[in-house]
Amino acid sequence: MNADHQQLQQQLNHLKQRLPGLSSRLSQAAVELKEAGVPVDERLSEQLIAYRQEFAGLKSRAIELAKTYSVPGVVAPTQISSLHDIQGVLQAIARSGGEVNESQKALYYIDRFLSLTHREQPHFAPLEEAKVKARELRHIILNSSPSNFPPDVPALLSGQHPCCAFLSLIEPGANIADDEWERVVDLCGRAFGKPLALAASRGKLQFSGTVAAPAPTVTAPAPTAPAPTVTAPTAPPPPRRSPEMVVIAGSDESVEPTDTEAEVERLLSQQPSSPPSNLPDVIILPSSDESPSRSQIAPPAPNFAPTPAKMSGLSGVGIEVGLNVLVHIERVGDHQFHEHEFAGTRGKALRLEAFALEIKPPIPGLGIRYLAHIQGSGDTPWVTEGEWVGARGSGLRIEGLAIELTGPEAPNYSVYYKAHIERVGDTQEFSNGQFCGRRGSGMRVEGIEIHIDRN
Repeated sequence: MNADHQQLQQQLNHLKQRLPGLSSRLSQAAVELKEAGVPVDERLSEQLIAYRQEFAGLKSRAIELAKTYSVPGVVAPTQISSLHDIQGVLQAIARSGGEVNESQKALYYIDRFLSLTHREQPHFAPLEEAKVKARELRHIILNSSPSNFPPDVPALLSGQHPCCAFLSLIEPGANIADDEWERVVDLCGRAFGKPLALAASRGKLQFSGTVAAPAPTVTAPAPTAPAPTVTAPTAPPPPRRSPEMVVIAGSDESVEPTDTEAEVERLLSQQPSSPPSNLPDVIILPSSDESPSRSQIAPPAPNFAPTPAKMSGLSGVGIEVGLNVLVHIERVGDHQFHEHEFAGTRGKALRLEAFALEIKPPIPGLGIRYLAHIQGSGDTPWVTEGEWVGARGSGLRIEGLAIELTGPEAPNYSVYYKAHIERVGDTQEFSNGQFCGRRGSGMRVEGIEIHIDRN
């Protein structure tokens, strides 16, 4: 059988072997939580998060492989909610005999490479030079018979071609260990040159066009920031003062906002205390396409404080888009910010471990979803408005994120965001599903700033 099918089967078997021990520990934790209120052990929560993310990745790759082999009768992704369902997909692939047009599969990787663009430089010379060679190889494959394919074809089919390694640096769902990441970057540097390998490793390249990609995917190329429609030129916004931090308390009492830096210094100087009663010390599982099972931990809703409606200063634009940004900061805990405010710290070596977003007040037909790249586990599934993404209190850093708008009103708005990254500082501004951060670099995100504008 095809090497891809064998790899997926091995990964599925590995997940099956972990189930008895994981389910036993989860059952015991459920009893302790119910009878004595004992919080779920952090390590167990981490294992549950890892299992959920590995399941989502296995599911997406199995569906992608089924599409490659044109397997008939495969159920819709929303109907695949268990390892048993994934096993059925792999069995359907095996029954098909694994017959696929080899040139078609090889061209998939080449077309994927040709769809790459540079986020900042539309005509990035190293990428354009590599694309010239890729087009030449594509032409050779198209005009060759299986008996005289170039050596690149079997290398592409087995995943051993440098092109496959290069694409793995950019795939949204890739989960590469730090040591393996360094090896792949070095391999790509020798094959494509250091400038192009560095651009890929730093998140400067993105996919565009309609070539199918493993989930999670960004469904449309990110547009450039549109200018607001106004009848007269507008002055740039005034400089913003140090943002305010609202401390989320465990009661309904109002809490006065305080200066971010002073509040963080005060909290760090205190002895650790018990978390507020409405924010239990449990790592929240991110959501995905799978139907939740009864054994999963139900995440509490983030404690968003209400935000009053604010009128825009531009005549005719209407109500400004308000946004609640709740972040979990290392050794500090949960804190709430709003649109345009910097949510986090600078220069204090404190990682962001989780965040949640909510449009407030709501706009009919407009939603928001987001994902994060987590230390040691890779990209989470997309989660919807109001849900936590990340692992609060786990000691795992967020290394990147992506945000996009949803709903029928989404084309009328754009979301913009940037991050403050360890040893890098503030990034440029990203928008509409673009990945912001450093996958596999080992560098923490220390703060984020987000706002939504009407197009």
